[in-house]
Amino acid sequence: MGRGLGTGSDDDNCRIIQCTAGTVMVIVVSCGGVDFVHAHCRKAMIDPWGVYCGDPFRRASNAALTSTWAEPIPRGLFIFRPIRLEIVPEQDWMQRTG
Repeated sequence: MGRGLGTGSDDDNCRIIQCTAGTVMVIVVSCGGVDFVHAHCRKAMIDPWGVYCGDPFRRASNAALTSTWAEPIPRGLFIFRPIRLEIVPEQDWMQRTG
């Protein structure tokens, strides 16, 4: 079987998750048993090949760590490795851009 084939018996091989107002998804990548927050997004499309995250952003801060904001990632994010998506409440810094 090729990549993306035989992943399940469901006829629909694509899932779309879109957060409601006031929530975002955290994209968590595990490396060596340690979880890392890779980015955040508000919508994702999952298929047998991987995950596409629309309008992703990362947390940025100033050098003194006294202010944080959402830094948009210029393009959509394609991930072709195991990840975990967690829906969490939106925080104030996620609404601000630098």
